Amino acid sequence: MQYICNMKYTVEHSSPLLKYLYEIMPDQSRTSVKKYLEDRRIQVNGEITGAFDLPLRHGDVINIVPKGVAITESVRIGAREEAESKGVRIIYEDEWIIIIDKKAGVPTIRQSTKEGDTAYSILTSYVKAKAGAERHHLKIYGKGPARVFIVHRIDMGTSGLLLFAKDERTKDLLQSKWNSMVLERRYKAVVEGCIVPPDGTVESWLTENEKSFKMSSSPFDDGGEHAVSHYRTIVPGKKYSAVEFELETGRKNQIRVHCQVLGHPIAGDRKYGATSNPIRRLALHAATLVFRHPQTNEVMRFTSPVPKEFDSIIR
Repeated sequence: MQYICNMKYTVEHSSPLLKYLYEIMPDQSRTSVKKYLEDRRIQVNGEITGAFDLPLRHGDVINIVPKGVAITESVRIGAREEAESKGVRIIYEDEWIIIIDKKAGVPTIRQSTKEGDTAYSILTSYVKAKAGAERHHLKIYGKGPARVFIVHRIDMGTSGLLLFAKDERTKDLLQSKWNSMVLERRYKAVVEGCIVPPDGTVESWLTENEKSFKMSSSPFDDGGEHAVSHYRTIVPGKKYSAVEFELETGRKNQIRVHCQVLGHPIAGDRKYGATSNPIRRLALHAATLVFRHPQTNEVMRFTSPVPKEFDSIIR
């Protein structure tokens, strides 16, 4: 969001923020100057702050923003922090899409009434809170509710990158042209044992059991969904190995099933044959997502660092 600021100052010498504000606003009382910080109306280098003792350096830029805009930004920050506390970190957002980095244990969408917060519900609360504050500031009323739309999913036990749309047209565009728009999807996993050969491709046809919701794999076309996964061993080991997977297709449980086909299930994946659970979660992480923006056609690349507990398994 762009801010229209009443006042803008370039810092000329090092100083704590509040002390410098006293210097540049000599005509206002100290109480009034403190109020700017308390109301979160001070930006330093584009970031809202309320810290009295924030250290300033020569060349820093201070903006004093209009009160309504400051409230909107404060609500946005609060909504982001609330989402992150529930396991969803927003790493990119524009008017059409949101990219998140979710923790393991957070489902993309609710599968049963017993489940709690989902990435979808957390993001829905976030966009509603942000939109409500913006509309209040701009005095816009009667507009339709802010929403998010699911474009693709990753398993509840998988952590990492997930893409959502902010309108139905963008969602439909992404889903209808998914194979051409998504240029790269890479996952990092820790598997049991050491895959031989250390790199290769698994191709099969996947079918879901309607009762168990478990996917089965066939080496020939039996009417299931065609699935292709490329793998590369990063760190081999006798007990566990770190492996990278690149998806050519995106089917339900695809990597998990293909690891079972290889005879080396993902650590923690009891559903698909794992005999161990060293970090009490599925050791699978959506690490890289590269795609063409559905509206601007710009190539967007996002990465998420591998969880530290994965390294602890290998060590």
